[in-house]
This record gives sequence, structure tokens and C-alpha cells, in this order.
Amino acid sequence: MKETTAYFKNFEGTSYEVGVQIGQWVLAHSTILDMVLLPPNTYPQDKLLAITELLDKYCSGINEEIKGFADTIGVSREQVIFYSMTYLERGCSLMAALPDKTKNGHTMMARNYDFNDAMEEMCFAKTKIKGKYSHIGSLLNLFGRCDGMNEHGLAACKASNGLPVGNFEGGQKPGVTGFQFWIVIRSILENCKDVEEAIDFAMKAPIGYNINLMLADKNNKIALLQCMDGHKSYEILDSNSNKTYLSATNHVLFLELKAYEKMLIKNSELRNDIIVKTFEAKKKLSCDDLKGLLSTSYPQGLCCHYYEEFFGTLRSMIFDVTDGTIEMTFGSPQSNEWRTFTISSNEEQEYMVKLPYERADKAFYDITYLG
Repeated sequence: MKETTAYFKNFEGTSYEVGVQIGQWVLAHSTILDMVLLPPNTYPQDKLLAITELLDKYCSGINEEIKGFADTIGVSREQVIFYSMTYLERGCSLMAALPDKTKNGHTMMARNYDFNDAMEEMCFAKTKIKGKYSHIGSLLNLFGRCDGMNEHGLAACKASNGLPVGNFEGGQKPGVTGFQFWIVIRSILENCKDVEEAIDFAMKAPIGYNINLMLADKNNKIALLQCMDGHKSYEILDSNSNKTYLSATNHVLFLELKAYEKMLIKNSELRNDIIVKTFEAKKKLSCDDLKGLLSTSYPQGLCCHYYEEFFGTLRSMIFDVTDGTIEMTFGSPQSNEWRTFTISSNEEQEYMVKLPYERADKAFYDITYLG
């Protein structure tokens, strides 16, 4: 059993002021500081210019936030690793249900986020920047967001579509030039009020990451958007739809994208089957049903403890967009308590998190290569 620290932070002000606040927090935590910086003069200026211009267009304000951060910790902007990780050149599980499928009659969304704890700042934060929608969500590389919900009740979360794409060792090379997923999630939370606006943004934005994007809003609509090598497709459900829920793990579900899929991860198929089986077995799903699904160990459920192998549950989350609440655990839900957050949460906290390290069976990583 390993222990680590998770945080709830509250950032508020102009973009620059929020960057200063993030810098002050990171200066007090040297392990996070080491994760987020490049050596001087290693990121090419032409690439910095390209990503800066793209961010100004699709996620305005974030360059000022990074400037505030860089000024505070005393480095140049190009040393902030967020830039190199966000601009892409060439294991999670998601589900959402409409009111007709839930016992409380609310629109719900849930997810497990599985990765490696040593590469995460383990920070859930409320961010309120002047001129942007306030939101709560998980920080990734400090300035990106992995999931969250905004003041209008729009919730978003993601899973990789296939193996992760990125500028890191072992990452797939992107099929097109565009954003990492953490900019897509953050831009949606800061600028979109509902599912339709979020889908419109995602369809227009240059996305280099192969993403499964799940959305839910207070208008009782849920949606899944899949992107594979720049090719995109989506489905929106509402009260007039024949279906009452959506699910996704780490593979293509839409037929029109199947031609672009390069591989099929066996555990992804099995995890999606688990979600579908659970949802089909229950006429109405309760919050406890979702917690049980997220907390039960794979292959009977979705919880995994393979942290050293980049597949350990770092967050389990249940979004009640009707009530505007997020119930979540930091780390495995088998070893840590559920906590409730809302857009009104302000009190900063630190939490000790237990991570029950285990090793996966070799069959867990079986991959079928296609085409």
C-alpha cells in the first residue's frame, strides 16, 4: 500500500492572478515543481508561437495564466511543460444516464480515471477567472483539465480512444496536428453552457488526441463524442431518444470511425461490456449502483490498482448534474472515502490517499492490431 497527498484548491481572479496563485502553491511543493518544468532553451520558439496562437483562439486567457505562473516561479514561459505536452504534431471508463434511467430522476454521469500517480498532481480545484465560467475539475499539467463541471451544470470527462496519444515515451504519435484532451475539457468548461455548445466547440476545434468525450447537462441531455486521428462523430441523447444511457471505455464505438481504428484493447471491450451489463440489468440505476460498479475490482467491475503499469484508479467520480454535485474518491474507492464537491466549494483541503499497488495479469494488456 502506497500513500500520497491529494489537494482541493480554490483559484480566483484574472487569468494572470490565477497563474500567480498556482505558482505560489507549486513553489511550496517541490515534487510538483519538478513535474511541470523543462530545462531552459529546449522548446523551439516556432512551436511556442504556434501553440500560443492556437490557445489564444480556442482557450483565451490561458497564456496570461501561464505567464503569471512563470513570473512567480522565476522561469521563462517556454519552460512550462504544459506547452510541449499540449501541442500534438502528427484507461478510463465513462457512462452517463438520462433521468428515465436513474432512481432519483436526475441526469447522472460517472467515470473512473486510471493512470500513474507519480505523473499526477492529484489536485481537484475550483477555478473562477474573470470573464470565464467558473468550474470545478481535476488539474492536469496544472493548466489543463481532465474532467469537471461548470456553474451552468455542464459536466465533461474523457477516456483515451485507443492507447494514449502524446509527446512522451510510449505515447502514440497523433494522426493530425491539434490539442491534447486537457485543453478540450478546459475550454468546454470555461466557455460552454450545455451539451450542444460543447459538441459544437469540439467539432470545430483542432484535436490531436484520440478522445472519447462524455458530456451531460442540466437540460437532461447527455452526449458522447469520439475522435480518431482527427475524424469525429457524436451522439446526443435526450428525453425523446430511444436510448437512456451512453458508455465508453478505450475503443471506437461509432461505425463511421471504425475504419480509422488501429488496435483493439481487450480490457477496454470487457470494461464496456461490464457497464452495459450493469445498466441493462437495472431498470433504474441508483447512486449506490454506480458506486458499486466503480468500486468493484476488474474484471467484475471497473476498479484497477495497476499504478506502476499506468492503469491504477486515481479518481472515481459520480456527477449529478441536476443537483450540481460531484461525489468522488481520490485514489481507489476500495481504500478511500467518497467526498462531495459543488461549484460552491471553497475550503482548501489536503487528503492522505491510499493506493493499493497490485500487478495486472498479462492477459489484461492483450491487444488486437487491426488492418
